[in-house]
Amino acid sequence: MPVGLYGGAIVVEETTVLRSWAILVSFILSCTLGEAAQADPNDRARELEFRRDREAWMRSERSPLALAGLFWLKAGTNSFGTDPSNDLILPPGSAPGRIGRLILSGGKVELVVDNHAAHLRLGNQWIQHGVLKTDVGEVLPDTVYVGDLRLKVIQRGSQFALRLIHVKNPPLLAFSHLDFFEIDPAYKVIGTFLPYRPPRRIKIASVTGQVEEMDCPGTVHFNLGGRDLILEPILESVDAKELFFIFKDSTNGIETYAGGRFLYSPLPQGDRVVLDFNQAHNPYCAYSPYSTCPLPPLSNWLKIPVRAGEKKYPRQ
Repeated sequence: MPVGLYGGAIVVEETTVLRSWAILVSFILSCTLGEAAQADPNDRARELEFRRDREAWMRSERSPLALAGLFWLKAGTNSFGTDPSNDLILPPGSAPGRIGRLILSGGKVELVVDNHAAHLRLGNQWIQHGVLKTDVGEVLPDTVYVGDLRLKVIQRGSQFALRLIHVKNPPLLAFSHLDFFEIDPAYKVIGTFLPYRPPRRIKIASVTGQVEEMDCPGTVHFNLGGRDLILEPILESVDAKELFFIFKDSTNGIETYAGGRFLYSPLPQGDRVVLDFNQAHNPYCAYSPYSTCPLPPLSNWLKIPVRAGEKKYPRQ
């Protein structure tokens, strides 16, 4: 599940009144927040399972280490193949020299295969021509198979790109492990959810320089390390089952990935939200330059160290 939007941070505008209200709420909540989530003897087993699952995912073809290219499409015809004369040049030896064309027109990407010997498949069907679904909306993007390559069209704002996945990509084959901080129950805390009425849309920048507005249902107030803190989650879809946090802390660039980390939590139960920073993890951009990860909004820059969850990838 790619993740990869994401430089520069976007400053979310706030009025003086809103700032004062947030400070007051934080003060009031400080009397009740910050409790650790009730200790559960199964917690450690769940944390270890999370880490095993993440490492298994890193070894799969869905891993960011499998990303081998990201080609932004120009309007009109984009030829592709391994020959250097193509507009989109695939890794040497990975495919025929000339395969076909991707035609961007009217907000759609049409695939035309010129070299039928390239044997392109869309799912289980051979394909010679068709319009490819992108990763925008409620449907999965089409995956075109060419030998050990997987081709997908992604959309970021009004721009389209070809994402290249290589199941024998050297970084993927060389993967051994991820590094994590020690599991610490103190980093699993209960927060209080204060909804925005109505919900807001906040600006999220990406490493590509693009900015997207995403739905933010409210704020989560919590205490960590004796500090009263606030995070703004976003919802990744209209029917999202989790809150998605993109955050920075003072370990970034030293012990953890410089661009921040991700954290998911279950939707609020009443006004209670469980934040388990032991499951904080890196975005795609921590592993690959061919990603489009989101950057943390300024409101989610925590001025404390969060020594929990995933550390820098070893080869950073």
